[in-house]
Amino acid sequence: MARIYRPPQRTKAPQPLSRNQQVTGLDHQGRGIVRTDKGVRFVAGALPGELISFQPTAKYEGNLTAIHKESPLRVTPPCRFYSSCGGCDLQHLQLAAQRQHKQQVVSELLQKFAGITAVNWQEPMTAAAWNYRHRTRLAVHWDPKRQQLRLGFRARGSKTIIEIDHCLVLSDQLNPLLAPLRQLLARLKSVRDLGHIELIAAADQRLVLLRLQAAAAAEDHQLLQDFAAQQRVQIWLQEATGEPVRLASKDATEPAAPVYHSAGFELSFTPGNFLQAHAELNQYLVAQAMRWLDPQPGEVILDLFAGSGNFSIPLACTGARVTAVEGVASMVAQLAKNASRAEVELEAVCADLEQPWQHPSLTGQPVAKVLLDPARQGAASAITEIAIRQPQRIIYVSCAPDTLARDTALLIAKGYELRQAQIVDMFPQTHHIETLCWFERR
Repeated sequence: MARIYRPPQRTKAPQPLSRNQQVTGLDHQGRGIVRTDKGVRFVAGALPGELISFQPTAKYEGNLTAIHKESPLRVTPPCRFYSSCGGCDLQHLQLAAQRQHKQQVVSELLQKFAGITAVNWQEPMTAAAWNYRHRTRLAVHWDPKRQQLRLGFRARGSKTIIEIDHCLVLSDQLNPLLAPLRQLLARLKSVRDLGHIELIAAADQRLVLLRLQAAAAAEDHQLLQDFAAQQRVQIWLQEATGEPVRLASKDATEPAAPVYHSAGFELSFTPGNFLQAHAELNQYLVAQAMRWLDPQPGEVILDLFAGSGNFSIPLACTGARVTAVEGVASMVAQLAKNASRAEVELEAVCADLEQPWQHPSLTGQPVAKVLLDPARQGAASAITEIAIRQPQRIIYVSCAPDTLARDTALLIAKGYELRQAQIVDMFPQTHHIETLCWFERR
């Protein structure tokens, strides 16, 4: 038999430690910026003004190894998982400084991409900074050799799962589920098919959504029903590529549909629908968007990327003629149901806002105002269509400052000015940024 020669794999020797380096700022992901004679490095956990040593890793990154001079803004992270868990990345920075940093990030991007040198900033919109998350996704992995389950959050820059038994940003309703959920999942026949788990604290109940790569084993239904009864939760299953389906309760009763609150309305939703993670701050966000948009009876208003009606229902309650547009058909149906339940009139439209608008409701009437709340990719295509209709006012809710800056440049080119902006600290202890912007036609 011929033997194939395979040379031994060569491993790169670690680069020498970079010592006594000055941190000059924070990048948009909250990492310290270090300018060395070999180029810029980004070091997680380092703060501006600090003198540090770090181990170079990737081309532009490094791992913090020592802090020789601390920033006065540094605080001791209270979470015992913080050094490894990838869920939070700013616990080491004072809360007020976190918010100032986020506003600075948006300001820098607006200047870079849209040429805006001064922004009329309102004070950051804030609420609880701990135990605020009412929705989270847990990673899960079953090791068949060890017959061992891992449940938790991904480590920073890795697929490794950091097992947790308590999360300081997770709501008090959801934290008690972590330990019993781990015990339950390890007993399931379908444990090998688990993708990930979502926990949701709705207005008056808790939900557990199991995503599976195949149908759940019949034997698992009894275990899941027992767990639901013991923990007083709803269990939902999303099998393969299907829609989430609620598991029947043990006593065969039909539990109430889950709801969340928006401006005094109870809106139903299905697990998997988009929901803001910070329920308290969502109330403030809706109220501020309503104030800035100032809807008047009879005005034609478009609510784009409308979800299940978080903004649409309160807007319609003012007597404005609201057309709510969403690209996911199941959420459009949910929105229409929520409008009927709230006894408000609006038109719910299913349309892909990344394509040229062809729906009659979007082409046949003048538009006074627009509210848009897109995903991270922003709304470049929608803005082109919006500008054709020349609404006087646009309120933009952004969860990604880079695409917000790009879209702001588009709006300025189309004849709009940025009247006001406000950081919404939807994700304290992390670098993620939510921004509310008011654009007015010049």
